[in-house]
Amino acid sequence: MEILFKNPITLWLRWLLQWVSYKMRFSGKHLRMEYLTEVSQCTFSEYNTLYKYSRLRDVTMGRFSYVGRETQVYHARIGSFTSIGPQVLIGLGEHPADGFVSTHPMFYSDRGQSNPVIVDKPLFDEMPITEIGNDVWIGARAVLRTGVKIGDGAIIAAGAVVVKDVEPFSIVGGVPAKHIRHRFSPEEIERIRESNWWNKDLEWLKQHRDSMTHISRFGVK
Repeated sequence: MEILFKNPITLWLRWLLQWVSYKMRFSGKHLRMEYLTEVSQCTFSEYNTLYKYSRLRDVTMGRFSYVGRETQVYHARIGSFTSIGPQVLIGLGEHPADGFVSTHPMFYSDRGQSNPVIVDKPLFDEMPITEIGNDVWIGARAVLRTGVKIGDGAIIAAGAVVVKDVEPFSIVGGVPAKHIRHRFSPEEIERIRESNWWNKDLEWLKQHRDSMTHISRFGVK
């Protein structure tokens, strides 16, 4: 049976059926799903792109956001214009670190990832929602701990391991990730936040594309 489900033809058929289902569900939204993406219980907006071999489960994505090749995202709410690089891991789940004698899921989970299941109900929140704001950039191979909150305009450096919330418009990097600097001055950040540009329509974005190339031109009449 396992050989059957891992057969290349079977994998291709499963992907094709999923592709057709989501393309029909989000018809007219310009959803792009590349080869062998895996999607379950997800909601998309406009112009979302999922690159090859990415895997998403219980994810909501805002407009123009994309997920890089071989990236895995679970139980996340992602804003608009967010760029997620390749081989990023987001929201893979928590294990209890305090109180429980063992971290093994047999003693707190009914999801069945261990064999056998011996609890009648979940005793620990394994999958708190991870929140990622608008216009966030997450570099290749970064890891985001389940349940963290990433503010609007933040940048997560490649290879960073994020274990706590990240402030809006800040740059973090390292293992564990630490604050490096803010992208703009407080006044400039306020100007961007007040503009709420990530909610503008495509025509507005086209008309103001030149002002997006440098903060000195943004919001200046």
